[in-house]
Amino acid sequence: MTMTSRKQKISAAFCAIALSSTCLAESELDSSDQKPELTAPAWFIEVPSVPTKFDWLLVHKGELLGGDIIAMYDERVEFDSDEVGVHKVKMKDIKELRTKDVMQLRFLDGTIIEGHIVIDEQNVYLMELPSVTYPRENILSISPSEKSGESLWIGEISAGLNFKSGNTESFDYYISGDLRYLISSGRFNVTYRGVYEEVREEITGSSVTTEDNHRVTAKYDYYYSKKLYFTLPSYDLILDEFRNIDHQTSLGVALGYEVIDIKGMDLNVYAGPSVQYTQFVNVEAGEEDQVVSPVLAFGLDFEYDITSDLEFFLIYDAKVVNDASGKFIQRIETGFDIELIDDFDLELITVIDNTIEPIADEDGNQPEATDIVFTVGIEYEF
Repeated sequence: MTMTSRKQKISAAFCAIALSSTCLAESELDSSDQKPELTAPAWFIEVPSVPTKFDWLLVHKGELLGGDIIAMYDERVEFDSDEVGVHKVKMKDIKELRTKDVMQLRFLDGTIIEGHIVIDEQNVYLMELPSVTYPRENILSISPSEKSGESLWIGEISAGLNFKSGNTESFDYYISGDLRYLISSGRFNVTYRGVYEEVREEITGSSVTTEDNHRVTAKYDYYYSKKLYFTLPSYDLILDEFRNIDHQTSLGVALGYEVIDIKGMDLNVYAGPSVQYTQFVNVEAGEEDQVVSPVLAFGLDFEYDITSDLEFFLIYDAKVVNDASGKFIQRIETGFDIELIDDFDLELITVIDNTIEPIADEDGNQPEATDIVFTVGIEYEF
């Protein structure tokens, strides 16, 4: 074998080894580029097609929630889950909904159906009669049925207490209650707000009440369309001796409208006439201690979800009255609602009451035009 042929064979062998190494490297590179097949065990939970234990709500993002559907008004479904508490979900975010209990559903034309409800992306029907469907876009409200055996009453109650000791001892409390009765045509609502404060002198032992006011409001909202509603009627009772009001009542009607309805933000406004009767604690000589006044009432209700657990709210109510009743009366409730656990929330509330021209007492002393109360309380939803 010549030297040249031997060199050629050695060169060919090296080329074969290099080519083999290159092919192996490319093969490994190709295999590393391939995504590994993913495996996981099957879910241990099965969601029944016909709900038995929970109502089921599926949102467009794919999240499936199990719990209790309280009601649907203003294009929002109020949903209660043991894990995440009470939340309001907009109808446009819901892909499908199924109920375990008999519910009442009202449409824009006034038609009411009753049964176990299924709502998909286009239609709504009853499980008892699936062949009859209705357009989903025509849904106005959903409420519990008496046939379900569930209570038609829901509500919240909150309370805050403060105690201070030292040269003076002070004790004050704030109690708030909200009770609602749910029916397909509308919603009956009763609220109570009470503030009491007492200061006790350590040396003399005498006690002085520095704040004592109570307010009860009852109203029925009839939903005419998805954005328009009528309050028929509304009733207010106010007791506040430090504003020289023994008791004050008003009865009226109003027209309400939903102005803003976007993700995480809602704004409702209202306006309407009413009549107000006021019994003052005492008045200056020659003045009437009982006054009746026509009223133009208006206001707004604003809610903004800062996060899923933090909500800002603002409620503004105003009344234009006659001179003998104070000319212009307004009230602001604003603050934050922070979700804690299950059905418990932390409330930070500021309440501002203002009367442009408060009515003076028998000694000519005029109450302060503005009262401001800040409270911290725990709210329980039931």
